[in-house]
Amino acid sequence: MKCKICGMNINEKNYDFNSFAFINKNSINNIVYCPFCGVSSIYLSGDDEVIEVDSKKLDINTLRILDHAVKLEIFNGEFYKEAAKKAKSEEVSKAFQALSKIEIFHSKVHMGLGGFTKTPALTKINYDKYDSDEALLKLAKEREEHAVYYYERYKNEVCDENVKRVFQALIEVEKEHIELTYEYNLI
Repeated sequence: MKCKICGMNINEKNYDFNSFAFINKNSINNIVYCPFCGVSSIYLSGDDEVIEVDSKKLDINTLRILDHAVKLEIFNGEFYKEAAKKAKSEEVSKAFQALSKIEIFHSKVHMGLGGFTKTPALTKINYDKYDSDEALLKLAKEREEHAVYYYERYKNEVCDENVKRVFQALIEVEKEHIELTYEYNLI
C-alpha cells in the first residue's frame, strides 16, 4: 500500500509508526491512516499512484504559499519536539514526539511540491512558560487551528489542482490533531 500524499510505502513493518498521533489505531488488516503523514485511508492506494506536481509550472503565488506552508509545518514540528521534552505525562510526550514527525513529514511534502531543495532554518522559540501538559496541549491546539486556517484560506489561491488536493488532505489531518489535543487533555 502506498500513500498518494507523501509517497511512502506502508507495510507490516511500519503500519503502526507514530501510533500515538492517532485517535484510531492502524492494524495490519485495517490501515486507517498513513503512519507517516497522517492522511486517511482514502489517500492510500494499492498501486504506485502518488499526487505529483511539476513545480516549474507553478506560479509565484503558489510557490510563496508552499514556501510558507513548509515553514509552518517545520515550526510546528519543532514545537512538538520541544513540547515532548517538557510534557509531564509519558503519553502526552509520546503523542508530541509522533506529531513532530508527522509535521516534519508535511514540510517535506510541501518541499517536494514546490521543488524546494533547502530546508529553511527557523528561529528557535523558548517554550519555558508552558510548564504544564494542559498549557502545551492548548498551544498545540492553537497551532493546529492555525494550520487548518492556513490551508483553508490558501487552497483556492494555488494554481494547481493537485496542490489543492494535498491541502485538503492536510486540513483533515490537522483537524484530527485538534481532536487529539482534547483526547490527551482528558488523561
